Amino acid sequence: MPSWNIHIAQTERLFQRGGAVARTVVDRNAFLFGSLIPDIYVGYMTPAIREPIPYRITHFATPSHIPKPREGEFWDTYVAPAAERLGVRPGGCAVSEADRIPAASLRVEQDYVSRSHYPQRYEDAEPPVWQAVSADDDVSPAALERSLFDLLLGTWSHLMADNLWNTRVNEFLDAHGGKPSEEFRIKKQGDFDLFGKALPLDLIPRATPRLIATVRAFPQYEIDEQAILTTIGVAHETVRTNHGDENPRYRLLTSDFFEHVFAENLDAADEAVAMRLP
Repeated sequence: MPSWNIHIAQTERLFQRGGAVARTVVDRNAFLFGSLIPDIYVGYMTPAIREPIPYRITHFATPSHIPKPREGEFWDTYVAPAAERLGVRPGGCAVSEADRIPAASLRVEQDYVSRSHYPQRYEDAEPPVWQAVSADDDVSPAALERSLFDLLLGTWSHLMADNLWNTRVNEFLDAHGGKPSEEFRIKKQGDFDLFGKALPLDLIPRATPRLIATVRAFPQYEIDEQAILTTIGVAHETVRTNHGDENPRYRLLTSDFFEHVFAENLDAADEAVAMRLP
């Protein structure tokens, strides 16, 4: 299964490439957090989850060695109705880049903090940037409804990515005459970890009143505030410590496999949003 560094990297690339996803999303902070939601209550990524929710529920998946989340079912149940209520069109948001709600940049955050500890380095520098926008405090019903759509779209992107990655892993296994096993699972997950660690990351969700209120409104199951804050902390550490081998040596999969499927995920997400939104 793709780990959070892969999901975060895919979100960053979707924003950077300016396709249907990037043009549709207004609240990028909510979308980024949404791209982590399915894993929160599974309990492995986010600590102190007292009542884990079965994977088959969080991921809309039938249990198997290589489960494939039913992303289309999540879209039809949650994303499509939210889009219809808002009248969202693919890439049709009449919002300037300046009016979009950003996620946090680790690079900008580290620059901000470093000025307090090494002021001599910044004597002639531009003023520091505190990462916040006025919309962060807007918890009106209209604002939350818009952010909830972006959150749900991010959650869907996670499920779609998991579906595609797992489908391609299954095809790889079939092509090479392998069978699902515990040894296979360990090698596969180790390869995913190596690939994820090799990806450059920068974006982190910001804990704002608007984000917290939006996540609390997640319709599939309740997400409490402690889990929200803990998830943001885990995401921060994931991005901050994501420094792996740029030329990893895989045990089961290949560099070509990862590069191809990563790019395929980006194309599939943009194409699906462009086709499915009315």
